[in-house]
Amino acid sequence: MVNWMCDLIEELYELLLSLDEFGHLSRHEIRLEPLQTLPHSEVYRVRIDAIPTSLILKRAGDSDVNGLDKRERRFYCHIAPLLPNWLVPKCVLAVEGDQSSWLLIEDMSRTHKAAGDSSVRTHQECKCLVEALATLHGLTSTSSTIPGEWSKVSADIPFSDIEHRIGFFLTVLNSFIEMLQNRVTPEVLDFLYSLEDMSVRMRPATQSMRSIVHGDANFGNVLYSSAPKACLIDWAMPMIGFGELDLAHALALNLPRETARQWETEMARVYLDRMTACGSAVDSDTFYERYRLGILYSFVSPVVWWKTGVPDPIWWAGLNNSLDAAHDFGLIN
Repeated sequence: MVNWMCDLIEELYELLLSLDEFGHLSRHEIRLEPLQTLPHSEVYRVRIDAIPTSLILKRAGDSDVNGLDKRERRFYCHIAPLLPNWLVPKCVLAVEGDQSSWLLIEDMSRTHKAAGDSSVRTHQECKCLVEALATLHGLTSTSSTIPGEWSKVSADIPFSDIEHRIGFFLTVLNSFIEMLQNRVTPEVLDFLYSLEDMSVRMRPATQSMRSIVHGDANFGNVLYSSAPKACLIDWAMPMIGFGELDLAHALALNLPRETARQWETEMARVYLDRMTACGSAVDSDTFYERYRLGILYSFVSPVVWWKTGVPDPIWWAGLNNSLDAAHDFGLIN
């Protein structure tokens, strides 16, 4: 075994010894399988002879300049334990160190499956995702009638404020529009220029409803159980906002518009029913008003993707999905 892997196992071993369930663990029982190298962290599958299932380790270093892994660790420490156990993976260990930080969560690859091919979403996958998002938003809303503790600890979590994200979007919007000059109609260009006042348009909704929002609610960040239920993963971008931001991200940005048109009305009903069950009933007029704002906010993603070097076909598809949704909901004249 290469030296760096031995060192990593040794560090992990020392951390696990602090947990009661691993108090008699031997370092020889630990095996690591590299899974992914991200810009700000490394991901491994951890196999331990003493337990029947594997774990997922995300190890972040100083390169986590945007604090993505810190937000995820804080979420798992403070918020995940307050949510239904099917909604997010169980966290075994979360440690913040001087040189590197660790997040160890359950590996659900044996009990859950990822969404299907990225170009094909099933009706059941979509419904499960919408129910999961409504559960998250409903239980963590400041207006929920079901007692919860999340608001007591959320102040300690470095969640982004929606206006901070919009602020970055606005710094690159003009250059994005300039790049699009010969690729879209003047009508679309005028609409994109109008997004300069997005913060002002969002403010009343963000003040009227405050819940925990996933921030990147796409089908690639979901695992499905046979229940069927959707488990939400990749918590690097949570924020405080109104839940329709997530819903528009999932339906308007990440679904082909033809599919979204077929499912949107039903999914709105699924969402509203689940919100009511979670103690955060919303009337349909308020919901659709906020959903339209969520469609506006969905334009942040393709602009940021373009700026950060995401391949053209990905941000272009997202942009066109959101443009079609904006047309459908009367946001583009």
